[in-house]
Amino acid sequence: MTMHLLGPEFTTTSTRKRKAKNKTKSLLTAEAEHEKYLRKMGVHPDQRKQNRARSSVRLERTAHNGHVGGSNPSGPTSTIMYNSSMAKKQQKIYTGTEIIGIAQMHKSNAVPVRGKKQAEEIAKMRRG
Repeated sequence: MTMHLLGPEFTTTSTRKRKAKNKTKSLLTAEAEHEKYLRKMGVHPDQRKQNRARSSVRLERTAHNGHVGGSNPSGPTSTIMYNSSMAKKQQKIYTGTEIIGIAQMHKSNAVPVRGKKQAEEIAKMRRG
């Protein structure tokens, strides 16, 4: 008998509510240490809310001076961080000087040919 023919009493999904367990002392101390670390690093949720509120006020003030806040990465009001490693990499463009053609080795195995000597070797390989 397949499962789709059985009634709801044969389900494998438990619908009972579980009793919430109390946190252990070690877990409470670990959470306190983590919160202290977040505050030290300046990324605690409370600090982030305050920083967000401050930055929006700062951006509004700079908008009155005729420049849009955040558009100048080196300015004091900007929240944008820039690093030279973030710059877009220059695209690699094939100049056509290395590969002279494509050869067929076995059935549908296409191989790039990089020189006249290699083309001759591939041609001899096919014949025997």
